[in-house]
Amino acid sequence: GILLSMFSALVITKLLLNAFIQLGVTNPKFYGTIPERKSHDYVKNSKFCFIFSALVIIAGLVFLPINKANTNIGHVLNFSMEFMGGTSMTVEFDKQYTLAEAEQEILPVVSEAIGISDGEIQLQNVQDSNSIIIKTPQLSLDQRNAAESALREAFTINDFSTENISSTVSSEMQRDAILSVIVASILMLIYIAFRFKDVRFGASAVLALLHDVMFVFTLYAVAHLSVGNTFIACMLTIVGYSINATIIIFDRIRENLKIMDPKKTPLKDIVNTSITQTFTRSIYTNLTTFVMVLVLYIVGVSAIQEFALALMVGVLGGTYSSICITGPLWYYMRTKLTKKEKAKAAQAAK
Repeated sequence: GILLSMFSALVITKLLLNAFIQLGVTNPKFYGTIPERKSHDYVKNSKFCFIFSALVIIAGLVFLPINKANTNIGHVLNFSMEFMGGTSMTVEFDKQYTLAEAEQEILPVVSEAIGISDGEIQLQNVQDSNSIIIKTPQLSLDQRNAAESALREAFTINDFSTENISSTVSSEMQRDAILSVIVASILMLIYIAFRFKDVRFGASAVLALLHDVMFVFTLYAVAHLSVGNTFIACMLTIVGYSINATIIIFDRIRENLKIMDPKKTPLKDIVNTSITQTFTRSIYTNLTTFVMVLVLYIVGVSAIQEFALALMVGVLGGTYSSICITGPLWYYMRTKLTKKEKAKAAQAAK
């Protein structure tokens, strides 16, 4: 999909635009030309953005011990059975239950039969069927038999099956999830530093990516979203998507460094101008993605809705960080760190 998107943008779009020109469609308004926007002082206002981001991230970290103390959760995050290991029971009833009905009628029966609190049991509907998946911590054979007996006594059941989820697999999944984000961040840091010939571009981009990941992490901690396979997919999607707008802004900064002489134009003005010039592009691109994910959230099943909700927060956080965080962060690295390096060099020379 990514390769086809690049091909269509670089080849097909160019052919179509040339065809319109040859057909006589030459009015600049048809090609999205807009008057030059007034540059805002993003660098100056970035201090407020840094404070806001810090508060959001701190809120997510504060909720970790709160969640662990909560008897309904018992862990720092609401880990699914894929992460924690446990038992999955698939029960086919004689009629279809909504998730709310299942939590009200079925959950208490299972909880009492196996002697586990409601908060440790997860229910999930199987789309277009009467089946419900009941996920619990690891159950013994007696507990599984007790759950089946209790359900058959209270409801009409057509089919009942159980499956154990290995805790070994779940621990490997946790490690791989963390490792995948770290490896992706390091590779992007190396690529951006090489491509832009300035490690500060790469460092600020990766810090902004970690900022976006922490935004979504806060959502999972505060909203008690289920942390499972979709959590890994969501984090990697956000890391891959969020870097796009950042690279566009960095590329414009690099171009303007050649056009606008830093000796005559303050570096802060170059950064502000670059963000302003790419502002509309960033908003339009991310808005189209947000609308698509919003529709997915509206029409999707519960598992997809959690994934879509996290993606929407990630898209918003990525847009915000690309515009308000990355450029000013590079500016501070370029100015503050350079001053410190010069001061150390002067002191060493003395």
